[in-house]
Parts: sequence; C-alpha cells; structure tokens
Amino acid sequence: MKKHIVAFSGLILLSGCVSANKYKVKESELSSAHKEIAGLKDDYNAFKDTSQKTDQDLRAQIDALHKSNKDFQDSLDAKKGELSKKVSELIQERDDLSQKLSAKEQEALALTQARDKALEERKTVELAKEAELARVTQTKDQEALALAQARDKALEEKKAAEAAKETELAQVKKNYEDLAANLKSEIANGEITITQLKGKLTVNMVDRILFASGLAVVKADGKKVLERIGSVLNSVKDKYIRIEGHTDNVPISSDLKNKYPTNWELSTARATAVARYLQDVAKVDPQRLVAAGYGEYKPIAPNDTPEHKALNRRIEIVLVPRE
Repeated sequence: MKKHIVAFSGLILLSGCVSANKYKVKESELSSAHKEIAGLKDDYNAFKDTSQKTDQDLRAQIDALHKSNKDFQDSLDAKKGELSKKVSELIQERDDLSQKLSAKEQEALALTQARDKALEERKTVELAKEAELARVTQTKDQEALALAQARDKALEEKKAAEAAKETELAQVKKNYEDLAANLKSEIANGEITITQLKGKLTVNMVDRILFASGLAVVKADGKKVLERIGSVLNSVKDKYIRIEGHTDNVPISSDLKNKYPTNWELSTARATAVARYLQDVAKVDPQRLVAAGYGEYKPIAPNDTPEHKALNRRIEIVLVPRE
C-alpha cells in the first residue's frame, strides 16, 4: 500500500513536466492507481474483516481448545487420580499376591522339605527294615544251622548214648551173669537174689548169710561170699557200689541197746562192716563205696510173719551209675 502512495506522489511531481497526452496518460494511470488503491482498500478491509472474523473464530477455537484442554486436563487429572488409585490398588494387589506367592512358595518349600524328609525317613526305615530282615534272615539261617547242628549232635549223642546204654546193659548183663555164676549155690538156697532193673544191678543177701542175730560182725561163710562178690565188683569200674543195711521192725533187745539203740544203728553198722570188708579184703576202691542204714523203714514185705521178717532183714549191694 505504501508502495502505491509513493508512486502516486511521484506522478504529481512529474505532471508539470509532461504534455497533455502524457497528462491524460498519467491521469488515466492515476485513476487506475486510485482504483487499484480502492481495490486494495477493499481487499484490506475484506482481509481485515476476514482477519477479525478469523481472529474471533481463532479466539473462539482457542477458548474452545482451552476449555477442551481444561476439560481434558480435568478428565486427565480425574483419570490420573483413578489411574493412581488403580495403580495403588494394583500395587497393593501385587504386594498381596507377592505375599501370597511368597507364602505359597514357603508352603511349597516346607512341603518339599517335609516330603524329602519323609522320603529320607522312609528310605531310612526301608534300609533299616532291609538290614533287620537281613539280620533276621542271617539269624534264622544261623539258628537253622545251629538247630541242624544241634539235631545232628543230638542224634550223634543219642546214638552214642544208645550205644553206651547197650554197652552198659551188656556189662550189667555180664555182671549179673558173673555174680549169678559165682553165687549159684547161695541163689539156689534162697540166701541171695540178684535183680537187674533199668541198668541197676542189686544183690540182695539175707542177713543170716553174713551176720549172727543182733550182731554186725561178718561171719566166716559171709566173708567167702563177699570175696566172690568183690572179685566181680572190681571188674565193674564205672559204677558206684551202695551197700544198704535193712532190718525188720522187731526192737533191739535190751542186752544190745547200749551198742545199737535202734534198728537204724544196727543196719548202718552192718552196711559199714560189709563196706569195710570189701575195701580191706576184696580191695574194692573205697571211693566207689557207700554205706547206708535204712533200719526198718524200707521193707520189701509186711512184718507179719517170721518168713516176711526174714526177708526184710537183709543187705543189698546196689550198683548205680557214677554221677
């Protein structure tokens, strides 16, 4: 616009120097310039109006934008608050979940440890059971072996005992036969009986063959009998020789009471006299000899007749196993 005004002023200054044609030309140009200026003013005013309107629109838009921005900001702040609350809730939820997860992990760890411990204990128990089973099996095997060995030993001992018993019975039979052969006449006269029962050999002699009535001194005939018996006894090395004195129930006569107050003393003295004779004369080992008096308390018949009383007055020589 300033450019057009300067050009117009220049034309006026030059008007005095130009011709009428040129003036007309200049005037025409000036008119054109005025028109152009007017057009420019119109354009300027239009532009100004448009600019003002645009400015108002822009301001309105700016205000709207400000309002929209404020609303957005408020909404954003609200969303931010909600988001912050949500974040806090999420953080809390995360922390809760983390705690729960930690608790679950600890629980899982505890369960795993408990399971491992249970498995270890079970393994230990199973190993202990296997060891116990092996020990029991070994013990049973050892017991079975021991039982088998004990059975075999028992069988061997039984066989040995049976063999020994047979040998012993054979020896007892031989002793019986020897005594019976040596005492044939006394046995025939009923003065001596020989019994063999369960391996025990007993020579039963009535008192009259050895002693006078009421006395405990061996008679001459009795000594001969004891010598024959002693020769057989010396051949029996594995037996004790028990000499037993027995009487009837007739009390000791008054003239003998000072020496033998009762039948017990008399029976014991007679058993001792026989033992001393076997030791001193027949040379029987005294460590094998036992003298015992039973008096009237072990009768073999009732003391109701002279014959029965005679049977109870006796000396028994019993061969018994060594202890």
